[in-house]
Amino acid sequence: MSPEPAVDLVVVGGGVAGLAAAWEAVLLGASVTVLETAERTGGKLVTSDLEVDGSVLRIDEGADAFLARVPDAVELCRELGLDDEFVTPATGRAHVWFDGALRPLPGQHVLGVPLDADDAAATGLLSAAAVERIRSEPESTGAPPVGDVSIGAYLGERLGREVVDHLVGPLVGGISAGDVDRLSLSAVTPQLAEAARRGGSLIRALSDQRPVGGDDTPVFCGLRGGSARLVEVLTDRLVAAGARVETSVDVLEVSSGADGRPTVLTDGRSIDGDGVVLATPADVSAGLLDRLSPQAAEGLRSIPTTSVVLVTFVYDRDDVPGPLDGSGFLVPRGAGLFLTAASWGSSKWAHWDDGRHVVLRVSAGHRDDGRVNEVDDDAVAARLRADLATTMGIVAEPRATRVSRWTGAFPQYEVGHLERLERIDAALHRDAPRVRLAGMSYRGVGIPASIRSGRTAARSLVTPR
Repeated sequence: MSPEPAVDLVVVGGGVAGLAAAWEAVLLGASVTVLETAERTGGKLVTSDLEVDGSVLRIDEGADAFLARVPDAVELCRELGLDDEFVTPATGRAHVWFDGALRPLPGQHVLGVPLDADDAAATGLLSAAAVERIRSEPESTGAPPVGDVSIGAYLGERLGREVVDHLVGPLVGGISAGDVDRLSLSAVTPQLAEAARRGGSLIRALSDQRPVGGDDTPVFCGLRGGSARLVEVLTDRLVAAGARVETSVDVLEVSSGADGRPTVLTDGRSIDGDGVVLATPADVSAGLLDRLSPQAAEGLRSIPTTSVVLVTFVYDRDDVPGPLDGSGFLVPRGAGLFLTAASWGSSKWAHWDDGRHVVLRVSAGHRDDGRVNEVDDDAVAARLRADLATTMGIVAEPRATRVSRWTGAFPQYEVGHLERLERIDAALHRDAPRVRLAGMSYRGVGIPASIRSGRTAARSLVTPR
């Protein structure tokens, strides 16, 4: 191995978490090297062009927005001068495919938990008995949950299985591509967990969390040029600030140097750093830590993942029935469809609407459905088109189709996830005190959470100058 000059921080992984870690370190005056195994930075933030009838639509292949009420992504965009590119969804009302029809989610809900019985009744998603249970819940004196529990178990006991299966499951399970009967209340839905810890009525506790007089801040925000715009600008700004950002680098291992500092071994090189941030998926980080911290590596490998396919279809507007008055729809697990969710992209985002076409982004795959890994792209698209015919009445050929596979990309925060992370962190602190973990495998799957994890990791390793 040929050694390279030591740097203050080595970041392994050039996704948004790794780039955010590097940015934080640069702001603190550190010298930084970012190593990314792919040919481009950005990880799961990918935006590409679709040519349709002589025009070009720039459409995200993964996340198309971030939570605006969680400040991390908004603040980073402003630091990079991207705030004049912010766009907000033209509509936010989602639907659920239920009993052969698309029915709206309640207007007043928190992660699918309805806050008003009459509002919930109007959706047609719940039986009269389920609505009455919601109506009586504000008088509940139930105790808070003991320890970590699954979302489904807690809400099923508090509000009944219909709320879980018809509302919370499609929404929260759809975001995580997981099973709410296994997903951790504390790790996946901290807002619900905080309200649950109060005891008594969950609906009252969630209502009390809402700002008095409402909140005018949009729930979601995106960038006019797509989510990849964030990582493209961030990469350019890092390079301009003197950071080394290398792609197509095969990182082999993290070891401990003779002076106790961590060393990153690549194919033919070794780089010493005062600190290392592993902003890679948990299983990848495990492989890099096998010899340095076997216990941490074992814990990282125990975090399950699942795969999702997202297919973008572009149709002539006249070929799509209905007004598409919302952001899209979700599909409960028991509906018997291959499709799990459909985003009405050109209704949701004004800059995707060229006046002639309808853009749909349709998902398949979840924790208990590995069929997406068993069939090729053409078969995936065909099955999803059949489900669009069932749910939306679309029978025409699409003008364009793009299949984006996210294999093993969705970590599953199952019951006990936070305790598992504590054990991993303790092992790292003992074996590799100058190594940190960052990214969506740990404490949040969205863009803001990934940014926060990267910046927090860098701050803990770099002394301001």
